[in-house]
Amino acid sequence: MDDVLDHIYEAALLPQLWPAALTRISQITDLDGGALFLALDEDIRWTATSTFADTVAAFIEEGRFPGNVRNARALALKHAGFITDQQILTADELDREPMFTEFLRPRGWGWASGTVILMPNGEVLTFHFENYFHRGPVRQQSVTLLDELRPHLARSALLSCRLHLEKMQASLSGIDALGYPAAVIGKGGRVLAASMGFSNLVSVVATKAHGGFALRNSKANGLVQQALEQVASGHRAPRSIAAPGTEEEPPFVFHVIPIRRNAHDLFHGAEAIVVVTPVGRPKAPPFEILNALFDLTPSEARVARLLTSGLSPSEIGKASNVSIETIRVQIRSILRKSGMHRQAELVSFLSGMEKTNYSA
Repeated sequence: MDDVLDHIYEAALLPQLWPAALTRISQITDLDGGALFLALDEDIRWTATSTFADTVAAFIEEGRFPGNVRNARALALKHAGFITDQQILTADELDREPMFTEFLRPRGWGWASGTVILMPNGEVLTFHFENYFHRGPVRQQSVTLLDELRPHLARSALLSCRLHLEKMQASLSGIDALGYPAAVIGKGGRVLAASMGFSNLVSVVATKAHGGFALRNSKANGLVQQALEQVASGHRAPRSIAAPGTEEEPPFVFHVIPIRRNAHDLFHGAEAIVVVTPVGRPKAPPFEILNALFDLTPSEARVARLLTSGLSPSEIGKASNVSIETIRVQIRSILRKSGMHRQAELVSFLSGMEKTNYSA
């Protein structure tokens, strides 16, 4: 038992060792394979013993995990321990449920014991151990041993979760130290971790139910939520949204940056990082700033700077030797890219003179 516990708590600190820990648990409980599932909405991560890994991979690839009868019944039972198939399914259900008849039994499996643990961050953790079908149902002796291990498995999982959150928080602290408030955003717009600077933006950012957030300016909030929805649907390009200032805060730009490639290893369950840039009060922002904020073309950036300097569209047209209609087309493009709707709003934002207190 001490050897098994060593494996479990070692895996809490080094997640890549979970297959070895699951193998050791399978050996001591006389079971043939095991798996660990971590699910948050449709995001599912798993690891398994070598004997069971191919089956689990096929199970996930075929989309059988969400809503599968085992997990659904186990969650409904709310039993703080390991349960077997016979406790949640009748003999008739076991013989006609497609998960068994079409998937598990043809692969040689079909008898299991598992437990579901709800994590504080909303994730659902499942420890699952399976027997080959020809060996028959999981014995009570095996379940008793698994129940002895369950508190250690739960503590180990909670420790892994806490360490992961602290890693995310440490990464945000580095961004925060540079003067940029930031937050890690998961599925459904949940804030998984936030820097101190982001948490302090109470006059600009409001908390929502279920761990979400919203900008108090309704127009800017709509654009931020749209950007997060685009990230969730697979859009991989960053987006910057301007948020007018308030009496307490200067204007800000919210940069929605998708989590890409290996960054998922650090930000597990995350879809994007939101980095907030406070805007100073330059009288005429240079092209580099305008391009970074709104992806303006050189000609659009020039029009924006001249607007901020106090020139009217007709005056800009004369100074640039282009038609007033061309200038108006460029202004409409600037407004669209910046997420603003009125020329005066854009000028006020860029000049840092916006003092209106917007509310959602």
